[in-house]
Amino acid sequence: MNFAHLRERAPAWYTAAAGGFLLLQGTSTLLFLMFPALDRAFPQLLQATRMIPIHSTMHVVTGLLALAALRWGGRAAVWWFALLFGIYYTALGFVGLVTGFQFGLGLQPFDHPFHLLAGIPGLLAAAIGYRPNRAEELAA
Repeated sequence: MNFAHLRERAPAWYTAAAGGFLLLQGTSTLLFLMFPALDRAFPQLLQATRMIPIHSTMHVVTGLLALAALRWGGRAAVWWFALLFGIYYTALGFVGLVTGFQFGLGLQPFDHPFHLLAGIPGLLAAAIGYRPNRAEELAA
């Protein structure tokens, strides 16, 4: 694999991984919150994540946006997703670590380092995929 291939695909790989994980995690926790029988059958999921409905819903919506960017958006859309999602999650993790603020999402102390681990690779993928000589392509 050469650097040109990595440069071209890094934002898409990140968008696919982040989107798939968020959709799976958000859907599973939302279903367990909506159907208590699922939680009773496997209580470890909600015990481990401590998710609340708005947080799960945000993961589902973000995951769907990532998959939509992959399916219909092209290179520019996945680059923007990697950049904006990376900025958002890195800021969310950093501010959460410093202040402990939950942002109305029921965030737990273990969420903040996770958000950094999810956001920083998005910034890296966007940086790797950035092509200044093709800035007009990213604006499309």
